Amino acid sequence: MRSDRGFLVLALLAGLWLTAGCLGGCRSLPAEPADALRSLIAAAAAGERPDPHAWVDPADPARSAAFLQVEQWVNVNAEAVTNVRAAGLPAEPGRFFTVSADGRVTYVIAWGWPGAQLRTKALRPLPGARVRILGWPEELRWEQLGAVCVVETPRELADEENHPCERAFVFRFEAPR
Repeated sequence: MRSDRGFLVLALLAGLWLTAGCLGGCRSLPAEPADALRSLIAAAAAGERPDPHAWVDPADPARSAAFLQVEQWVNVNAEAVTNVRAAGLPAEPGRFFTVSADGRVTYVIAWGWPGAQLRTKALRPLPGARVRILGWPEELRWEQLGAVCVVETPRELADEENHPCERAFVFRFEAPR
């Protein structure tokens, strides 16, 4: 029996390798596994949909490494890059934004751990919004300080060994009902 998550990662990666950063149907593989993850996130933030019919060659060591790294990330963060659309928010360095198909959830994907706080000027959550980091069970404290939305990250996650994933961290903002 195949893993649905594994199939999802294969389809996402294959589609990205066919489209991300290429003109005229380029089929180049990202140079590093981290590039494959960044391409996946950037494509989701741009509202692109990878080709689900393409295939990744598991015999290729570079593709296998990229697949494993992205699969680990997707196991925690799939909801932020699947069945989403571009959020239409202003770009910020090291930040990507997606929104759920129903528009109730906005995802802020931070490339690299943001430290004690995630700060963004692009997003102004509604009062009463619930904020979580994917892979962490508890809600996070947040406040709007003028033009800046400030989210406190859990102290327990200050240690890299406790991070729910590597490289990119997803903050989930759910609008109140």
